[in-house]
Amino acid sequence: MALMSEVITLIHSIVYSVYLLFLPGWLEDAALFAAIDNSINAVSWSEWQPLKDRHPGALKDIYENQKDFIENFMAQQFLFEKQWKRVRSHAQKLGISIMGDMPIYVGYHSADVWANRKSFLLDKNGFPTFVSGVPPDAFSKTGQLWNSPLYDWKSMEADGFAWWVKRIKRALDLYDEFRIDHFRGLAGFWAVPSGSEVAMFGSWRAGPRNAFFDALFKAVGRINIIAEDLGVITEDVVELRKSIGAPGMAVLQFAFGGGPGNPHLPHNHELNQVVYTGTHDNDTAVGWWQSLPEEEKQTVFKYLPQVSNLDVSWALIATALSSVARTSMVTMQDILSLGSSARMNTPATQKGNWKWRIPSCVSFDSLSLEEAKLKELLTLYDRL
Repeated sequence: MALMSEVITLIHSIVYSVYLLFLPGWLEDAALFAAIDNSINAVSWSEWQPLKDRHPGALKDIYENQKDFIENFMAQQFLFEKQWKRVRSHAQKLGISIMGDMPIYVGYHSADVWANRKSFLLDKNGFPTFVSGVPPDAFSKTGQLWNSPLYDWKSMEADGFAWWVKRIKRALDLYDEFRIDHFRGLAGFWAVPSGSEVAMFGSWRAGPRNAFFDALFKAVGRINIIAEDLGVITEDVVELRKSIGAPGMAVLQFAFGGGPGNPHLPHNHELNQVVYTGTHDNDTAVGWWQSLPEEEKQTVFKYLPQVSNLDVSWALIATALSSVARTSMVTMQDILSLGSSARMNTPATQKGNWKWRIPSCVSFDSLSLEEAKLKELLTLYDRL
């Protein structure tokens, strides 16, 4: 009720009226999409005749019929933006940078695809011809089938990658820097025929490569991007990342198999890199350790003699912070030494993901021991 009261007050304010004069195109599309989705019982926008094709008359009707919904939707977005700017401003005063995370693809049933069909590989009826995924890897023997529509890079290049430029500008409104997930898809991407049940029967296609970043940097200037370069990484991916100066990634949970040449081992880390104890796609350090094959455990014992079953989380945290890599990332789950029940995401699964939150019984005032340990390591490795 408090939120709705604030939204209603906001709708009648001068500052909100000014905001509407400069309404971002993405917000108008998102509000219309949400209103239609809220009023039509359909699986996806492809069933929204005649709204599927965005006929002006049909859009005008939905706006008039769903005016209250649309106004509330946009006001809530404005309210979030107002609150977020306060958070970001406070963080900047404390010398804290906020890093975002940008998935390379968007879902089919989204305002992005509905409002920008020419930017995606769709047939004349609006259905995907190919969808996203990756070939078999450490996470899945049959590959990962993401099922997001693929970009029509030729069409995008023709208009200077305008949709992507808007997307990046929006990200810069929210974050100081951000990671592009599946960066390799900008060099070459895995295309799976639509309707496939597994991803393993796809094929590689060339991405936009430097043409993409040339257009992007021309539009927004040089920006801080972290490249998620995990999985099948070929030389063209490495060349693209280095050509734009973006740091890649090293993940300690991937480090202890494959011999001394494994790029995730600390002695192979590079300065222009971000090292993680584990990413959102990994188990927690405790969960990883409990399921690690005995052979790899022996390698861990040799490489990190301080490891024991009781302190594996903090052993990985210390190793990440001691790396030559310019940036180290540790998860709150590992700081709290939590097990697999606190895992954020399990790739190639549909349920139970992205639900973990810091337990309500944990207050920051109760973390004095963890705070002291973290501060000691940050001081020791000159990361304060």
